[in-house]
Amino acid sequence: MLTELVLTTSLSDSTIQVWDFRTGTLLTSFKQNICYQHGLALIPFPGQPNRVGLIIAAQCDKALLHVYSWQKDQPYRKIICPEKLVSVTISNQGAYCACGTDNGKIYIWELSTGILCRVYDAHYKKISVLKFTDDDTALISGSEDAGVNVWLTCSILNVSTDESPAPFHSWSEHSLPITDIICGIGSFRTARVLTSSLDHTCKLWDLSSGHLLTTFVFPTAINAIALDPAERMFFAGGRDNLIYQVNLYRKLENRTYNASGQPGFEITAVGGVGVVEDVASEHDDKRGLIFRGHGMPITTLSLSYDATLLLSGSQDETVKVWDIASRQMIKNFTHLKGPIVNIQTFIKPPDLFNLGLSPAKIMEQPIQQFKRTQGISIKEDSEIEESVIMVLGDNTKEIDIYNYNCNSQVVASYESLDLQKTKSTQNKFRNGDATTMLQTQVSELQSELIRIHGHYQHVKGLHDEMYQELVTDFISKRRAEGN
Repeated sequence: MLTELVLTTSLSDSTIQVWDFRTGTLLTSFKQNICYQHGLALIPFPGQPNRVGLIIAAQCDKALLHVYSWQKDQPYRKIICPEKLVSVTISNQGAYCACGTDNGKIYIWELSTGILCRVYDAHYKKISVLKFTDDDTALISGSEDAGVNVWLTCSILNVSTDESPAPFHSWSEHSLPITDIICGIGSFRTARVLTSSLDHTCKLWDLSSGHLLTTFVFPTAINAIALDPAERMFFAGGRDNLIYQVNLYRKLENRTYNASGQPGFEITAVGGVGVVEDVASEHDDKRGLIFRGHGMPITTLSLSYDATLLLSGSQDETVKVWDIASRQMIKNFTHLKGPIVNIQTFIKPPDLFNLGLSPAKIMEQPIQQFKRTQGISIKEDSEIEESVIMVLGDNTKEIDIYNYNCNSQVVASYESLDLQKTKSTQNKFRNGDATTMLQTQVSELQSELIRIHGHYQHVKGLHDEMYQELVTDFISKRRAEGN
């Protein structure tokens, strides 16, 4: 049976605590950690996004990343960084670590090798939150400059140019610092993104087009959000100590009647095409869409795996567990000291079942020290063709193909691989004999044309034979019927 756990951290307490939030049992804890909100992330095993192998946290007071394994309560590895980091996220397949800084820079490391893939200026102010999309094709960053940028993964990992990557989308509709970002399920073409800000709004975006779908206006600044896995509703934690439930679909009665004589109804989506929804006018105690119980502003939210329970952390130093259907508080944890800054729920990993075994019998997930300088050169086209193609699948029935060289450095995907081959061909023309290169390409094209023409003639011959047989058979049957 799967067991759900919750990981909690505080801004004053130097321990990370892991609980079974259904029973209230403390399973384990980790020491020497003080991190900001969004400064902690769970590292999955490669190819197993639902199995948590390690925990990584950016320390508030030092340019350090602490990595924790399930077998030790002390840091498993301390990684020295080029500068102090304030926000951390891990790609869903466990391949990359993205970190943000106070001055708006983003660092991208490859976890398996520790290679610094890219560092670039992404915002003007502190990067408050980073999130990868569900299929890892894009990285979304939110900042205190009130901007939200969407960066294509293939663009920020393309080190063939020294130019800083340009965002695929740049959303500037918020007017105050961004506090949280949630990316919905699905591929890049179908996913939606929810952002929250201190400007009293949450905004819902279409990821592929970049269009603003709906703006939700609240009576208070929003510190944290949580999105239902089926995207039926979302929850917003405010600075007025309340948690707001916002339904993304409405049930509307129509003039039709069903077989029992009852009036029919239809389900319609809320908002769309930039509509503004006033949440303050819809949420009151009669409708029961408000969770009350915290004594200070809400700081972080998380949902259980089946979306039946909501977990909330607050500056009142408590973590509360709510039943969503009844909106009643069922558990209250008061063991941490100081404001709660991180709550993350996950499935209990197999490593926690093996606590107490000797280290020789336990296989720890490897992680390399992160390099502090970016110095990986791009391979030539001839070397790219000799590298290994790895297929990383996801549950969206789409396939992303990444080309890895011998150093496990991502070189290209569909579009960037074509672009890199084109650039390589241009370099060959510049550095070599252009006439010889043209003659070689013409010869190759002529050979290909001859081969295709041969296939065409073969297929045409088969078609003529089949047609002749069908016509002969048809005429024979007609003659037989006439006789």
